Amino acid sequence: MLSIFQGYSMETTQTQSNGVRDQTERIANIKQRIRYRHTNKIYIDLRQRGYNDDQGKIDIADLIQLDQWHYNGTEPIQMAIDKIGIGEGDKVLDVGSGIGGPARFLAHATKCDVTACELLPENHDIGVDLTNRSGMGNNVTHVCGDILTADLGEESFDSIMSIQVFFHVSNKAAVYKRCFDLLKPGGAIYIEDFYRMKDINREEREVLTEFLNSTDDMVTMTENKCLLEDAGFTVVEMKDFSTSYRQYTYNRWADWMNNPDKYVQLYGQDNYNGWLGQASTTKQLCHDFGVMAGGYFVARKA
Repeated sequence: MLSIFQGYSMETTQTQSNGVRDQTERIANIKQRIRYRHTNKIYIDLRQRGYNDDQGKIDIADLIQLDQWHYNGTEPIQMAIDKIGIGEGDKVLDVGSGIGGPARFLAHATKCDVTACELLPENHDIGVDLTNRSGMGNNVTHVCGDILTADLGEESFDSIMSIQVFFHVSNKAAVYKRCFDLLKPGGAIYIEDFYRMKDINREEREVLTEFLNSTDDMVTMTENKCLLEDAGFTVVEMKDFSTSYRQYTYNRWADWMNNPDKYVQLYGQDNYNGWLGQASTTKQLCHDFGVMAGGYFVARKA
């Protein structure tokens, strides 16, 4: 993922070509994950609450209960609000916004203005639809593109938030430098993501590769702290969520494992198999092996 360097030096045509190829490969890997193959799940869930698939208003209170496609619902977004002090009128960038759930909750809870930047067009389109139908269009603006190359404006944001996104990215140094440049002086970033908790054996490596859909390694929290500092940030707080992720992944796996009839009827057999497979993989990594857990960082730009 070398495309960021196009903004700093036009080294060679080959470098640019490699950047495009790396980005294409990253998109393909991301799309292998079940939530990105079955984005219609949100409409199935809304249908259960009496909403039409493609028309009519949606109560934001109902939507918030369904559109948080990460761990522990709105808790991480509330944590971001509290830790970096997001308030009314602030300009916030949500990196890897998915279908827009965190961005909408953030705007709804604080009356800030959120730019929701999402790489995958399918997620972006659903996010735009849900934002408009829930009446959040005045506070949430959706941008479809790569955070490395999207025209977002230097030093434009008071805060940046990203929830379970950067583990997809091989070149974290480039992404963190880009986030640093997008923040106003004194701005802050809140990141919750997956991190490797220990050295791993061959069996664990195979499961981690399945989770990542690539042979990339996963950084530790210490390594991530160094990457943020190298980008110019001052890391003011970091914490791992080993216990929370261990329990969450086990409970989610048990729910899908123990209720096949319910979920097959709702989502279909292929969707059920995919979600159960993902739940099994994350349960192995977080609960059984203790190889992977979540954690958060709060970092500031001087």
